[in-house]
Amino acid sequence: MRVLCIWPEFPVTYWGCEYTLGLLGKKAALPPLGLLTVAALLPSSWQVRLCDCNVRALAAADLEWADVVFVSGMLIQRPSLEALAIRARAAGKRVVIGGAYASTSPEAVAPFADCVVVGEAEDLVRELAAALERGDALPPRLQAPVRPDVTASPTPRYDLLDVTAYQSIGLQFSRGCPFNCEFCDIIEIFGRTPRIKTSAQVLAELDAIHATGFRGAVFFVDDNFIGNKVQTRRVLPRVADWMRAHDDPFFLYTEASLNLAVDDRLIDAMVDAGFGWVFIGIETPSPEALHETQKLQNTAVDAADGVRKLTARGLEVMAGFIVGFDADDAQAVEREREWIRRSPIPLAMVGLLTALPGTQLTRRLQREGRLRESSGGEFFGRTNFVTRLDEEELLAGYARLLADVYSPDAYFERAARTLELCPVERSRFRMSAAQTLQWLGRSLWHQGVRSRYRAAYWRYLARVVRRCPRRLARAVGLALLGEHMIRYTAEDVLPRLGQAIEEVRRERTRGPAAVLPPSSDVDVTRDRLVRAGHQHPSA
Repeated sequence: MRVLCIWPEFPVTYWGCEYTLGLLGKKAALPPLGLLTVAALLPSSWQVRLCDCNVRALAAADLEWADVVFVSGMLIQRPSLEALAIRARAAGKRVVIGGAYASTSPEAVAPFADCVVVGEAEDLVRELAAALERGDALPPRLQAPVRPDVTASPTPRYDLLDVTAYQSIGLQFSRGCPFNCEFCDIIEIFGRTPRIKTSAQVLAELDAIHATGFRGAVFFVDDNFIGNKVQTRRVLPRVADWMRAHDDPFFLYTEASLNLAVDDRLIDAMVDAGFGWVFIGIETPSPEALHETQKLQNTAVDAADGVRKLTARGLEVMAGFIVGFDADDAQAVEREREWIRRSPIPLAMVGLLTALPGTQLTRRLQREGRLRESSGGEFFGRTNFVTRLDEEELLAGYARLLADVYSPDAYFERAARTLELCPVERSRFRMSAAQTLQWLGRSLWHQGVRSRYRAAYWRYLARVVRRCPRRLARAVGLALLGEHMIRYTAEDVLPRLGQAIEEVRRERTRGPAAVLPPSSDVDVTRDRLVRAGHQHPSA
């Protein structure tokens, strides 16, 4: 069998860092780790080809070559995913769709697939492969009755990648998170009991990435790397030993819950293993909103103190924030803006609360009759539910918050504060001199000469040289990330929010949008999905 694995195109997002990737000579932030894992589960005699549409366009020759097409994707990739599936089926290929979007909205992707895989694939691929080899009709839906044992998961097929196209490579240690945040779809997909790979598996995956020749950032993609602290403590010394034995070829980063900040030994073990960044879901400084959304783990830790501590000990913090909780009052957005302004968090990802498919939040809003429509995964337009706070007031406050957070002066102030709080680089990873000079040259030219914010850029570099000169290389890295955050906010996000605000104002003259009744299926209809797919033939 010849299997073509396709990863759909992403729109430009904060997470994608597209404006920065161009300066770095990269095409995508991360490869599709799920598809690489599925490829490793297939029979060894099969031929597998990967097309990441964020790196290259799908060619007609790819479809001609394939016997079957596997497509995976997230909710925000839906338009591209639908168009790719339509194109593959038009070419006469059987199409199997899986991944996060298919797992939370199987009915929505069913019109585009011969088979929808719901959940994790480890216990399903053998049945699927047998049906394909026999030429049988594929089951319209495959779903394992229990979540798989990840200790049986194979090393992903990193050899399928052109690693030069990616800024980071992903690796997974665990699946699942023990907490119960109402808005989170991760616990719905992977469960609340973290399932852990063995240390030997993690080292084998590091070996496989190393064998590709890649050197740089490796993202442990766990949604909560410390979901099982006992197992995390066991693997970190093994990773540290591996990194030293291989001359520290990678810079590691991951996601973790805020309670990491109270565990000094775990922080130090992560830094010793080579971790330099951690993403933390802070969400809001409001205790009332944290209780409302069941994020109780954040109520036990002072977030401001925790972020400062993590930064000072060598883990730079990226953080997620949310506005639009039911508990938020008219001043909530301003309080969040002020909290972020004082923080040492350059990359502060602020989104509107969105009811994602399959979450507790969506189920509650359905019961309350407040759900408007299913989410498209975007956070910079109208909310997909009726908010307690006046919607125009919420959107206007949110726009002001983003305009302030990613104004050049505010971004560089937070970046400088981060570097001053941890003035010595703790990570042992070092880029090559050639790459360092290349990035420096591009930053100086594009940001220091050509950009509209060049004055703020030079003030920032001058401050770093005066106060923490040993962090200059990292300062340039943060500046390059700032290029995307500043441009994307000004050129993409704020205009879209402006359009959303105007839409709210116009709507008031013709009556409110329809709200889905509590019993309605939140997925859009088959006909609407097919029409939406045909609107994106170029994908």
